[in-house]
Order: sequence, then structure tokens, then C-alpha cells
Amino acid sequence: MAKTYNAPSIDEYLLKRLKPVEGAIPHVQGIEMYGNSIPVGTVGGDLFEYINFQQRYDIEARIQRAVKRSKEYLEPLPTGAAPRNSVDDHVEWLKSRPGYKPEMETEYRAARSSEQVRVAEDLHELYSTAGVLVVDAQGHGIISATIASTVHDTFHALMLSELDHRGKTTAELFERINLRLALSVTARNALGRSEKESAQEIATMLYGEVHPYGYFRFVNFGHPPPLVFSGIPQVHGD
Repeated sequence: MAKTYNAPSIDEYLLKRLKPVEGAIPHVQGIEMYGNSIPVGTVGGDLFEYINFQQRYDIEARIQRAVKRSKEYLEPLPTGAAPRNSVDDHVEWLKSRPGYKPEMETEYRAARSSEQVRVAEDLHELYSTAGVLVVDAQGHGIISATIASTVHDTFHALMLSELDHRGKTTAELFERINLRLALSVTARNALGRSEKESAQEIATMLYGEVHPYGYFRFVNFGHPPPLVFSGIPQVHGD
């Protein structure tokens, strides 16, 4: 007798998607971490997520790739060979420009190589760092949950590029998220807004990074500021 499988409803799927995944809580030296999100209703526009960098982005593999690139970028391209990477491609373009000099290739290759060395060094810091992502989309329902999910997916897609090119999060990552989402006509239409309305806030977001022994670095997009409680006595200078 065949078994019947009941697929989860869209509400159930989004509810599960927008809550922290069990086992994903990262470990940071000197910090105890716990988090949860309780939607108002079946689903909601709230999202709370821990970012375990090694688990989600395979930091070790990215470090190895950056080290490998730092060496490959220094190697001149054999005559007649096809470009092996973006540095080879740019060098070929340089050679086609008026005023090209051989030292231009050497300097460019050295600069791009050192850039990858720094990426590898910055990636090492993420072994002892935990990210925290909080999103609150307007309303409580499927549309709000969809917007929160869109913010989530956009964040992680851009983070992949950020770690490969920078080895850490920078302000540019969040500027791109804001550009992609804050002026989204599709999202505003989904909320029943028209393009003529001046209101553009579709969601608030807070992203922070927890470092060992309590250092917390964060960026805020319209969200209530975080409350930081610490058992470590604070020493203030004059």
C-alpha cells in the first residue's frame, strides 16, 4: 500500500525557513549564545539567524583558494596560452593599450597577489567570529515572510562575493543590499504601494558580528538598536 506524503503548506515552510536552524549556533570564545524568533501568527516577517561562517561558507576552502590565487597571479601567461584567470585577462587588455610597458604587468600582478594574501589573512578572523542577522518586514503574513526571505537570500548571495573579494564584511555589502531591496518596485507593489508614494521602507535589518570576549560590531538599517548586556566591568577614561 502506497504511503501518502503531505507536503508542508507555504505557511509551514516559511515558518520553518525563518527560524534559526538547530545546530547552526556558532561557538565564540567567552560568549554564551542563544536565539529564537516567534512569529505573530502562522508566519511572519521576522527573521533571526546565526551566521556560522565556517559551516555556511567553508572558510578553510576559501583561504586555500586565496593562497593559491596569490601564487597564480604572479605567474606570467605563457605566449599563446589562453587567460587562466581575471589577472591574465586584464594583463592582455593592458598589452593592447597604447603606452604599455612590461613593468605595468609586474606591478599589477604583485598588487593582485598581495590582495589575495590579505583576503586569506582576513578570512582567518572568521574562525572566531559569529554573525547575527535580524530582519523585520512590515506586516505579519505570507508577503511579509516572502520579503524577509528575499532579504535573507540577497544577503547570503552578496556575502559569498564579499568573502571571496574582501575576506570580510564591508559597508559596500550593505549598500548593495539597500540598493537592491529598499527601492524595489516589486516589493512595494506586493505591499499594495504605488510607485508614486514616497514611503520606501519594506523591512528593517540589523547585522552584527560577535567577536571573542564580547566585542560586538554591527550595522543597522532602521531597526531598533541592540541591547548589549555584559558581565564584564566597564572601565571609562577621563
